[in-house]
Amino acid sequence: MVELPWELEEKILSLIPIESLTRFRFVCKRWNALFNDKFFVNNHLSRARPQFILFVESKICLVDVNLDGPSIEVHNLPQFVPGYRAFLVTTVECCDGLLMFSTTSGTGICNPWLRQIRWNKSIVPSSGIGYDNSSPDKQYKIFGSWRSSNTTLHANIIEFGSDARKSKTYEFAMEFYNRSSVSLNGTLYWIAYRRMLHEHCIQTFDFSTEKFEFYCNLPTKTSIRDDPKSLDVYRGDRFSYLEKLCGSRNIQIWVTKKQIKNKDGEAVEWMKFMNVRVPEWSSFKVSSIYPPSYFIDDKSLSLVLCCCNKEREATIYIAKGDKFNEIKINDLVEENYPCHRTYIPSLVQVPTFTMSGREPAESCFTLPKGVEASNGVGGNEWDDGFFDRVEKIYVGQSDLGCLFIKFDYIKDNTIVAGAGHWNTATLIPESEDSRVGPRLNEIMITYDDYIEAIEGTYTESQITSITFRANKERLWPLQCGLFNGKPFVLQGEKGSKIIGFYGRSSGDHLTALGVHLSSSS
Repeated sequence: MVELPWELEEKILSLIPIESLTRFRFVCKRWNALFNDKFFVNNHLSRARPQFILFVESKICLVDVNLDGPSIEVHNLPQFVPGYRAFLVTTVECCDGLLMFSTTSGTGICNPWLRQIRWNKSIVPSSGIGYDNSSPDKQYKIFGSWRSSNTTLHANIIEFGSDARKSKTYEFAMEFYNRSSVSLNGTLYWIAYRRMLHEHCIQTFDFSTEKFEFYCNLPTKTSIRDDPKSLDVYRGDRFSYLEKLCGSRNIQIWVTKKQIKNKDGEAVEWMKFMNVRVPEWSSFKVSSIYPPSYFIDDKSLSLVLCCCNKEREATIYIAKGDKFNEIKINDLVEENYPCHRTYIPSLVQVPTFTMSGREPAESCFTLPKGVEASNGVGGNEWDDGFFDRVEKIYVGQSDLGCLFIKFDYIKDNTIVAGAGHWNTATLIPESEDSRVGPRLNEIMITYDDYIEAIEGTYTESQITSITFRANKERLWPLQCGLFNGKPFVLQGEKGSKIIGFYGRSSGDHLTALGVHLSSSS
């Protein structure tokens, strides 16, 4: 086999679209090392094409915009976050291609292209994700805040690597225009409102000092509070600012002349980059409560926006010269005002991800053993066998993850009770207080339904979460675990049914899980 020079390999990889790059990570050790090189990652990141990520009721979607058409392509990620339907996403923030989203069940930090996620059960009104840029290593942190008065703000700072939490109270006169932040070089920036001066500005929070500071003024001083405004990153190291005046059909775009540096707000200079007039026939509508997500394409001098139209449908708008196009995202009409952000795909690893560089497990349909979720770390093997269908599911859960599993099956119209794969000494009945330890949850499967897939997460030591998906329901409301680690999906061809389970158990947790599948009907 001919071995290419290292420089040529790097050049070849830099030309491959980022959505295809993850497949090359496991080709050889040299290429895997290149993916871990910060210069290569940042260099490729700067050329990645922006997309929009939308969080709706039952799925997460990436929207890729083709400016030549123009047209869009929607990539659904239904198995990205196991048990996603149980969540209510309240905020979405970005940093280095990592996504942080706050929900009613906790906070997640993830990379959708690498399909990595780490889950924190802390429920905080998150306002941004960044890191201490004075430290040689990036320790990503979540900033969450809530206001108790016009001048007092309480905040939590959570380090995602160690889950260490710090609570602080800040006294200052500025308030957030909206909760959407911009993370640049680890520092957070917001559009803020100074009540005493009755004007908008950019406010910053530096993780190295853990202080709020006034950074710079916005380019326009005549706007009012109700004018929709958005702040974003331009060219990877500058700001862009979007503003639409109420009562007007004009959208103004401003950009900074030079790159943004921490604590150098006095040197910021703005220049008007683009003025877009929205046609009267357009369904475009934005408000200060739901500002648009957007990006600027330098090559075509286009403005691309994502927001909900007058009918509350998620829509992409593309402005280029005197042309104005709008494309409805028909797949996303199930929910009004979905959370959305501009997202640049990256190869940045989720902090403290526990796979230790191992190759991801494959979910493929094979017989007779079905599909295996992970290699696990040993334990006692078990195999319930093949049946006509699954009638009842038992799952035990605790703060440590998915600990117990058991199934009742139907074979020749007879109920067959499967063995319990758990540590019965620590099992607590459903009727007792679940706060003192793990409990057992049960759910019946109706006669005319069946399990078509299982979603979950696992680390190198155990299965950490599991969700069952039935044919007639998008996701079953039976979920347990911390949703930490590498996602997996167990399913066969379209129409095939899960008719049995096998796996391994070690002590009080599962180390592997697999399914037996019927032929598709």
